[in-house]
Amino acid sequence: MPMPPRRPTTASARVAARRGVTPGARATSYDVAVAAGVSQPTVSRCFAPESNISEKTRAHVLAVAEKLGYTPNMLARSLITRQSHAVGLVITRYTMLATPGLLHALGDELARAHKRLILLAVENDDDAEAALADVKGYPLDGLISCATLDDAAQQHFKRHGVPVVFFNRVPGKLGADSVSTHHAAGAAQLANALLGAGYQRFVCMGGPKKAPVSVERMKGFTGALSQAGVAPELVLHTDFTYQGGHDAFLAAVAQGAKPDCVWCANDAMALGVIDAARWELGWQVPKGVAVAGFDDVAEAARSGYRLTTVRQPIDEMAAQAVQLLLERAQDPSLKPRALAFDGTLVERASALLAKP
Repeated sequence: MPMPPRRPTTASARVAARRGVTPGARATSYDVAVAAGVSQPTVSRCFAPESNISEKTRAHVLAVAEKLGYTPNMLARSLITRQSHAVGLVITRYTMLATPGLLHALGDELARAHKRLILLAVENDDDAEAALADVKGYPLDGLISCATLDDAAQQHFKRHGVPVVFFNRVPGKLGADSVSTHHAAGAAQLANALLGAGYQRFVCMGGPKKAPVSVERMKGFTGALSQAGVAPELVLHTDFTYQGGHDAFLAAVAQGAKPDCVWCANDAMALGVIDAARWELGWQVPKGVAVAGFDDVAEAARSGYRLTTVRQPIDEMAAQAVQLLLERAQDPSLKPRALAFDGTLVERASALLAKP
């Protein structure tokens, strides 16, 4: 003879039984309201940090919600408040390789502003337009783009009231807020310091030929060499990676290159060059060959590399990018603002620099 069904013993099970909810189904705010003995709007207010509600009520409702396994539907809430508290970040693979600390810096700044970061990673700038289709229907509070966007994409976000800030990218014809480093100037300053230290035979290693940041840095470095009457022994392009720098340098030496200094348009490639020189060729750094980079990533300061480079003020740039985004959201009529930061020369053991 089959046993009769047992009466639910927990609050969550009783609520589910009353509503005919299958155990394991996602709880709703109504379920929480019934179990907590409050109204449904009160539940919603308890999940809004800025709402005016007693801490005792908030703690009670949140405890009940935890037991029921309830989490608020942010998309549904955004339809009511017209705010998702979500900011999209479009970032290329090259940017992530060059400045891995950028994600953390932007994430921390957005968290301080009570915003959540939604990451959209793309292979390169050319892929950004197609990838944006994934976020155009999402109610973003803003977009930070580390990739080039065409006018149509910018116009779409402007039409929907989504502020856009470009990070190390040129906004384009429509104009938008932007934060960047003086890439060409920083690279030129490093070139002049290396020239002043006596280096003459340069191998210049850039990232992909169309990568905007690499283009600016290469222009600044080779331009400074040209003004000093020095032609690079070799100009290379690879993929901004450690392995790319490692392999490109070995190939250049195999083809007869004999540099006294290798400058790379980012630190990742420079670290690869240092290891290739030391462990594959048996050269001393900097006596056999000097190596310098750009960015000042965390690994650059490690004792095994001690890389001479140009530091981007990533934390300060991230803070300013988020501030521009928040100000634009408050006042869309503001004129476009372009903030540019100087890089800082950092001399370590991989290459000597002339003193200013």
